[in-house]
Order: sequence, then C-alpha cells, then structure tokens
Amino acid sequence: MSELQPALDDMERLREIGKRIRREYGAERVLLYGSMARGEAGPDSDVDIFVIAETQEKFFDRIATVLGLVRDLRELMPLSPIVLTPGEVAERLRIGDQFAAEILQTGKDLV
Repeated sequence: MSELQPALDDMERLREIGKRIRREYGAERVLLYGSMARGEAGPDSDVDIFVIAETQEKFFDRIATVLGLVRDLRELMPLSPIVLTPGEVAERLRIGDQFAAEILQTGKDLV
C-alpha cells in the first residue's frame, strides 16, 4: 500500500476482493471505509471493509470465511472485515449507531 492515496494496483486488488466476496459469499454490499477510503492510509494501515450479506454464520465465523475467500488477494494487504446481515445493519441504524451510519454514508463501494 502506498502512503496517502492507494496505488492503482491496490484499488484494482480491492475491487477484485469486493467482487469475489459478492460472488462467493453473496454479499449485497462491500464497502471500503477508514483511512484507505479517506486517502489517509500510511504504510502500516490496514484495509477496513464492511460486508453486508445474508448469513447464518456466527459473527467471528463470518470474518474467517471472508478472509479465507480472499486469502490469495490480500497478500501484503492486511484486511479487517466487519460482516453484518442486512437485518443487523437495519437494527444498528434504528438504534442510532453512528459508526454504521457513517460507513454507509461515506464508504466506497468495491463492487
């Protein structure tokens, strides 16, 4: 990852990660958020993604599944996914979760 703005090949890899998660995990949305999305990433930044997908998996199992799906694409790119169902996202918004609201409002779609 390059400092400040992600390099073109980083963005291409992120888009491929988003496409694969959508295709193989059935994600409705895959959003890039955090320092990478804001163009403030440094050399030690991780890549924050927010995945919305219908699943019956437990919370931490979802993360492991998503990371496993893109293992070959995330080399040298530390990925930190949050995976929520549409119902969980709706509930977070209903109770006023500003973190989820901000990601949905300012995150960058990867697919």
